[in-house]
Amino acid sequence: MAGMARDDSNGAGGVAGGNSGRSGVPGRGTGGTRASSWVALAGLVVAAFAVRYLYVAQTEGVPFVRQLAGDAKGYYEWAARIAGGEWVGDEAFYQAPLYPYTLAVVFRTLGESVACLRMTQIAWGALGTVLLAAAARRMFDGRAGVVAGAMAALYAPAIFFDGIVQKASLSGLLICGLMWALARAGGGRIWRAAGVGIVAGLVVLTRENALIWLPILGAWLWMGAHRVDRECPLKGGHGANHELGGSANRRPRGLWAVGAFVAGLGLVLGPVGMRNAAVCGEWSFSTFQAGPNFYIGNHAGASGRYEPLVRGHETPEFERADATKLAQAVAGRELSPREVSDYWMSRTWQDIGSDVPGWLRLCAVKMLMVWNRYEVGDVESQYVYAQYAPVLQGLGSVWHFGALCPLAAVGVVATRREWRRLWVWYALILSMAGSVALFYVLARYRYPLVPLLIPFAAAGCVQVWDGLRRRDVRRLALPIGMGLVAAVVSNLRIHDEARLDALARMNVGVALAREGNLPAATEHFAASVRLHPGSAEGRNNLAQALAMQGRFGAAIEHYEAALSIESGLLGVDYNLGVALERVGRLDAALGHYRRAVDLDPSDVEARRAIERLQGE
Repeated sequence: MAGMARDDSNGAGGVAGGNSGRSGVPGRGTGGTRASSWVALAGLVVAAFAVRYLYVAQTEGVPFVRQLAGDAKGYYEWAARIAGGEWVGDEAFYQAPLYPYTLAVVFRTLGESVACLRMTQIAWGALGTVLLAAAARRMFDGRAGVVAGAMAALYAPAIFFDGIVQKASLSGLLICGLMWALARAGGGRIWRAAGVGIVAGLVVLTRENALIWLPILGAWLWMGAHRVDRECPLKGGHGANHELGGSANRRPRGLWAVGAFVAGLGLVLGPVGMRNAAVCGEWSFSTFQAGPNFYIGNHAGASGRYEPLVRGHETPEFERADATKLAQAVAGRELSPREVSDYWMSRTWQDIGSDVPGWLRLCAVKMLMVWNRYEVGDVESQYVYAQYAPVLQGLGSVWHFGALCPLAAVGVVATRREWRRLWVWYALILSMAGSVALFYVLARYRYPLVPLLIPFAAAGCVQVWDGLRRRDVRRLALPIGMGLVAAVVSNLRIHDEARLDALARMNVGVALAREGNLPAATEHFAASVRLHPGSAEGRNNLAQALAMQGRFGAAIEHYEAALSIESGLLGVDYNLGVALERVGRLDAALGHYRRAVDLDPSDVEARRAIERLQGE
């Protein structure tokens, strides 16, 4: 069967064909079982919302909640500008726009409150669990749907993302919605194909690499329009196979389905393309940051994780400006947003071409990183929030990506006889994993895999349970064996976790310093340096916190350590110059001010300091 979901009145059928007599979730056959289905869905919503509410309550004291930083700060300020009337803006989109526009609607409705925003997100997170449960029900059966919903409700990274100001929360909801739309769209029904296009377009506006899904979805809709519906007998009641529309209508039906899908996409992405063309003269249906991101993940010496184009400029406000400034310096002229992206793309391919074997090894490492249990944080880390939230700590210790992957592997192998019906899900999973590995790996970048994997994990649990009840151990040998292999691979220690944990502690220190809580910030900076003594940024931040408390002697020691680790880190020479000047070492201070200007000619403060000291 080429289509994804059976459209008969009896539900989605059994898991892996092994339970073909079992109807879909709690019984589509009788009113009583239908009622129990609604009770199960209501229970999932309540459970998902309750655990997220508890997490939100427990993390009110996290510095990032009180003092937004990184992308959270950028999205919040962008949304505030939109809510204030800047609905069109005057620059091409550099980041995916749907999330800040959604926040703007929330602001206009509920006010510009982080607390209201977090409550909104946990509400749509709970809705996402139900959509995912409904999708899994149609993919497999009712039991798999309930298990999938429970898995989504309690999955620690999902809870984490629903409680922070980050687009991963919205993209999670939309991907669950896309899965539900896909599970209902078999058989070439035009309005359902259009619905898939609309939701897929919304996903692209939160997660740009979802563009890779569009040809897969189009191909699947084409094939689904041609499928033979074995569940729909002829009017005579003899159970004969019935071709939808007959062979003569196959091509028009497929064209109509794909056309409706494209129309749905155009309805969402078309206005974005026109808006970008209006403000910068260039068409893009999403953003113009593919080139810089490709460079970050693939340049010579890349680690596979995020690294700023300019060291010391780790925060989002520098990303666009640095990418443009560096590209224009090479070109010797002003560049359009697309030209900036093309420059970085071209430069990356030059690096790749100079060391293809090295790049292939890097891609292999990044693919392992995609499937690893560790959640690579950006500015905000799940592991920091877990220190404040026992519910997140407890769930994260047992139900994490390193547990999800093995269970999903069991489900994929256990349901392999259904591959003709499930191939589109395999393609979505593999293409998303590949697209993440093609750039660089962060927890929020690989998060779209989670809703795709959970139904297979649920189906695997159901199959193992049924096999154990039947004592059919031999039939379970291959699925469980593959699950054990996946467990080993996904739980390998491939990250420098101490370094990543140090970065997370450093980010907390920055947020505390911005609040004015310097003693607490100093503690976090010191802990960061203990975890990763070789971090120049960590040393610089600790030194700054000490200097702001008047502890200049200790600050000078850490500034000098930072420069010994990385002599070209921007800002350190100026900061060291200030500390040296405060302790009366004027000649040494003047030397570091001059070096600061040599490294960054635009450093106005360093130039003023030089003029002041020379004047004295």
